[in-house]
Amino acid sequence: KQWYQRRVRGVEIKSEVVNSDNTDDDSGTNTEIEKTEPEPPKKEEKKVIDLAISSPQPSVTIYPRGKGPQAANLEPKHKIPDSNLHVKDTQQVLDFVHQQCEKYNKTTALPGEAKKPRLLVVPKNWREHRILYASNPKTGSTSFKKWYNRIQGDERPYASITNVHAMGKYGKLSEVFDWVEEDLGREAQLIDAARPLYKVVAVRNPLTKLMSGFRDKILRRTSTGIKEPMMQFNPDLNINSTDPEKYAAFVEAIVTKKIQNVHFTPQWSKMKVCDFPYDMIMQTETTNQQIKEVQEKTHTQEFEFPGSRSEQGYDSVATVHLAHEFYSKVRPEVMEKLYHYFRWDFILLGYTKLDNPNFPYLDFNQDIDKEFGELVKGEMGQEEAATGSPSQNP
Repeated sequence: KQWYQRRVRGVEIKSEVVNSDNTDDDSGTNTEIEKTEPEPPKKEEKKVIDLAISSPQPSVTIYPRGKGPQAANLEPKHKIPDSNLHVKDTQQVLDFVHQQCEKYNKTTALPGEAKKPRLLVVPKNWREHRILYASNPKTGSTSFKKWYNRIQGDERPYASITNVHAMGKYGKLSEVFDWVEEDLGREAQLIDAARPLYKVVAVRNPLTKLMSGFRDKILRRTSTGIKEPMMQFNPDLNINSTDPEKYAAFVEAIVTKKIQNVHFTPQWSKMKVCDFPYDMIMQTETTNQQIKEVQEKTHTQEFEFPGSRSEQGYDSVATVHLAHEFYSKVRPEVMEKLYHYFRWDFILLGYTKLDNPNFPYLDFNQDIDKEFGELVKGEMGQEEAATGSPSQNP
């Protein structure tokens, strides 16, 4: 309600400073949301060097980064199932999420109301391509915004399209409100403005999402791959420690809230999966397949969607293929705390634990109560006492 009251006609709805702590900006620099920096002059395209793989990175990381056998000589111990076998029907995903939100009393929007996800983006030519994207950090948001630039007419190679998290590059959601208000003859609410647009959010298995955040924000943004709070849990960490050893300390810092950042927090709440009328809740794990449906619905088939970081050659190994190795260094009791921290991402979205053969994909056939019921039993009991009504959770 306060968000609506703050909205001023003709002014960008959300004016805030975007930085690596409160947006999904991969640049690590501050950018004013309404300010678009001038595009740098065209240069001869050079191969982008990822700081995390500044030296050759093996397919497993039992050795410090850049040391040890090369990727070609190593076979990962755990095979990740083919993503083509795990693409879910769009309506099936929506039905599952809505069912879980209702079952666990997580829907807080009133009938006919919508609550705003953390960052909504429309392209400048939204009248032609009626798409509304809710930007969720570490779920391919950089690729999605590069695609938005292409839709808007930027024909440069994707590697040359930079500074994509500067929101002044995109359309103004306030214009959508004004357009809808003209038709309604009254002040438009968020649900009114969203109705004529195809609404998309991408989500991701919280275990690999957290790993991706670690590789990007810790390994690539520091000279040692270590943040000071991590030393509280492993004082022996040093630049030559393996990435999984560093990650184990990082996980402890996360579950004890010694390190807090929007890239490392649960996604169900900030993306309002229970309170916003999405047309598609897309999985990062199967984006390549699901994006085709988005393109059909928004008449954007002619604009090719960019590949993932590993597909583009920025990462020699996709995050998902390192998951078992990274989590093998995390102590069991810390792992339980991590599952508790992300419990609602698993329960509401249907994601799988590390030991599920369908990891990291959705699994609607898993016994959610058996896998995660203990993590929320006390919580649901408190809700019963507060509301005076029995919980639907056994």
